Amino acid sequence: MTPRIITVTLNPAVDVTYRVGELHLGGTTRVADVRSRAGGKGVNVAAVVRALGGESLVLALTTTRTPDEFRDGLAELGLPHRLVPALPAVRRTVAVVAPADGTTMLQENGFPAGETAEAGIFAALRAELPAGAVVISGSVPEGLGADVPAKLARLCARHGVPVIADVSGPALREAAGSGAVLMPNEDELADLGGAGAGPDLVAAGAPAVVATLGAEGAIAVTAQGTWRARPAEVVTGNPAGAGDAGAAALAMHLTASEVDWPVALADVVATSAAAVLRPVAGEIDVAARNRWIREVKVERIR
Repeated sequence: MTPRIITVTLNPAVDVTYRVGELHLGGTTRVADVRSRAGGKGVNVAAVVRALGGESLVLALTTTRTPDEFRDGLAELGLPHRLVPALPAVRRTVAVVAPADGTTMLQENGFPAGETAEAGIFAALRAELPAGAVVISGSVPEGLGADVPAKLARLCARHGVPVIADVSGPALREAAGSGAVLMPNEDELADLGGAGAGPDLVAAGAPAVVATLGAEGAIAVTAQGTWRARPAEVVTGNPAGAGDAGAAALAMHLTASEVDWPVALADVVATSAAAVLRPVAGEIDVAARNRWIREVKVERIR
């Protein structure tokens, strides 16, 4: 049986994607196609885990109101979930995809979490452990401390469960000492001290630092060595959700007793690129991923 991967989303969303022929700033833009789905980074991770043949569970905060569009959206996606009602409403994110202009993202900050949110999410995670791996993704809503992802990671560590922290800002800095695999993008890595910070973070207790670099690929820094992987080819499309797809691929590898880091890093890059080909975050082109994973160039740099 495939080990289950739990994804934790503290600031969920309803993702709306508009596809347009041309974006007219300050004018009227006709929308050729619109899609709406339950979203948030952890939801995207869970959906990609399923596309890769794994089993996932979405653990998330949601609204205390009814109807609950986020809960209904998870049911429509067929994603198993355990939700903690603690938000006055679930935010929306809008991606406007235009051939000439690329993707324009509009992201609401989200609504403040209620006073029961922290205890509720901890109780829900405890009830679902152990697991093959846990991925803690996305922003932390107002009302929760920046240290909540780190606390959740430590809970996983006490149960011997590998965990990825794909968070940013103060939450990322807090997670740096939690025992989680850190998965920053290039800007977030700079916030931790830049490209040279990886070895120090690993020495301080992070099992690994996997930095995603967009079209330039990714770098994995571990106690066993440092590797760089570059995409097999240039990919254009919708980059929203590419990092989440990479986190899903990495989580699948973390469920093994021993991680083959060059293989895992190639998978992170190939799966991220395969997400760019799809119009909606949380989806991947599985055929492209399976082809590219054999073609990604991985080199050891330390």
